[in-house]
Amino acid sequence: MKPIEVISVGAGSEGLLTLDARRAIDRAEAIFCAERHSVLVPNQLRVKPLIPFEHAIEEMGACQQSGQAVAVLVSGDAGLYSLLPLLVRRFGEARLHVHAGISALQSFCASMGVAWQNACILSAHGRKLSASALCHAARTNAQVILFLDAEHNPNWVYETLMRGGLDDARITIGERLSYPDECIAPYQPKEYDVLSMAYIENLAPANGLPPVGLPDDAFIRGKTPMTKREIRVQALASLALPMDAAVWDVGAGTGSVSVECARQCPLGSVYTIERSDDAIELLRKNIDKFNLLNVEVVAGAAPEILAGLPAPTHVFLGGTGGASEAIIKHLVSLNKPIRIVATAVTMETAFDLNRLLSGYPSFTAAQMGITRLEGVGSYTMLKASNPVFLFSAQMEVE
Repeated sequence: MKPIEVISVGAGSEGLLTLDARRAIDRAEAIFCAERHSVLVPNQLRVKPLIPFEHAIEEMGACQQSGQAVAVLVSGDAGLYSLLPLLVRRFGEARLHVHAGISALQSFCASMGVAWQNACILSAHGRKLSASALCHAARTNAQVILFLDAEHNPNWVYETLMRGGLDDARITIGERLSYPDECIAPYQPKEYDVLSMAYIENLAPANGLPPVGLPDDAFIRGKTPMTKREIRVQALASLALPMDAAVWDVGAGTGSVSVECARQCPLGSVYTIERSDDAIELLRKNIDKFNLLNVEVVAGAAPEILAGLPAPTHVFLGGTGGASEAIIKHLVSLNKPIRIVATAVTMETAFDLNRLLSGYPSFTAAQMGITRLEGVGSYTMLKASNPVFLFSAQMEVE
């Protein structure tokens, strides 16, 4: 049985088609490709539609089984954001023969005269890419190269970076790369071709994630209670968030924990749950102040408001309003592995949390008292804050 030829056809024009790719196309008897690539096939009778993809996959297998020489044309290079992983999962590596090509990324960078070996390469073309993920990449890399589509177009890139506080980033857009009407120019608001790429340059990239432990006075404050810096640091350490965590901050108050969590999981999301109108106003102000694009404010009381939210991987219980048991019962019903961290300032809440969480793996409980130096006139004194209990546990799937 002949292998399916996965042929990389370059950025799209005949000029970037390699000699190896041309020979492979000429040998094939059944060629599956997108409409714009059909012009690269001399005999159109051999062309078969690649969309709908599931139907095309079935027909590829049937053609291969019948002994035909089958080919699939993929944009750019097959090893960079193409159909190759799907084809491997369906047919296995042994049934495929891959031909390398010149990617649109290579064509784009060559036209700009820039090296790209250190660039962060992303794609929003048919893939999930959040605004927060894009901002994190642009904030922490000197170069980001992004494949775009109709929804995630150059205007979306610009608006996302502005909302994320990256107004110093330089954006260059490449349209219809390799074609006679190719256009490469600095971003400007207009309607762009769907075949576009973005080059984002940051002259002063940050080094990784921001540190945990923002000063208390960094937040916009009101009468709403706020988890103090020292407690936040310990809570974040106990949560141990991966970059793609899905966090629920229940009883978020001013939003200090939500902000810290969102800064640590730029590839994930934070649902900040609060029932007080005054607190919600502060939450939104602090989210905007720190240019966070991965936080969603959920107004309402837990546990009722939790129904319908995406399941979390991590939960912080900062203020439960006496509903700790009902909230934890709801988390148990999700039957998901969930890391729970909770604080308490009253003995009643601490007693409940100890009873509800102590039976879970990795349970810990600690009481912390924070004493800070403060100036009183010409003297310096120690001022103690109320003790805080900190609990953590790991819910496992039954």
